[in-house]
Amino acid sequence: MKPALIISVTNQKGGSGKSLVSTMLGANLASRGYRVLIADADGQGTSTEWSKAAPSNTKFPLAVLNFSSYEEKIHREIQKQLNNYDFIVVDCPSSLFSLASQSALLVAHLVIIPLAPSPADFWATFGVKKLIAMAQIINPDLKAVILPNRVVRTSLSKTIMRELEDFGIPLMTSRLFNRTAYQEAVIAGVSVADLGRDAKPAADEIRALGAEVLALLGESK
Repeated sequence: MKPALIISVTNQKGGSGKSLVSTMLGANLASRGYRVLIADADGQGTSTEWSKAAPSNTKFPLAVLNFSSYEEKIHREIQKQLNNYDFIVVDCPSSLFSLASQSALLVAHLVIIPLAPSPADFWATFGVKKLIAMAQIINPDLKAVILPNRVVRTSLSKTIMRELEDFGIPLMTSRLFNRTAYQEAVIAGVSVADLGRDAKPAADEIRALGAEVLALLGESK
């Protein structure tokens, strides 16, 4: 059995949707039959709280562990879990100078940068780009992608998306639109796929995200 593939979800800007992407992606991978761990490296503990909010009458489909106290040693703690899971998704803190984020990138196979198409979010991504470039010196196999998140259909959004095409980090084909179903799922401790027909557009987006991540990592199920 091969060791786990590690996915870091990071952005220096708070409110970018890191925890949402981490939890929904982790749940989708688990629904495909993979053993998944979410390593909650963010001191706010959103991913941890998501798992605690899960209904008590159902079996939670994946593991969530709080790694926030390990900071610069997170990569060592992650490596201890490699043989226990197929995927480890690291929900990183919202800080460019976080030792936890830097540590997680040292062992990651893929880093996903959730990005809302707004000027403030776009400007914040320049710092993340530098952080990834530094990590790739030690971890040259690290792949980086930008995930458009909270997408709205406006002319400003379209302009920023065009700017991102020449940013130097590939844009994912997947898009997560600005839907209330995502926040409802986090509050309820479930995946959007568990919310029923009204959340189908969101569930389809997460399913497409999971498939694209597997393709990027050379996996399929």
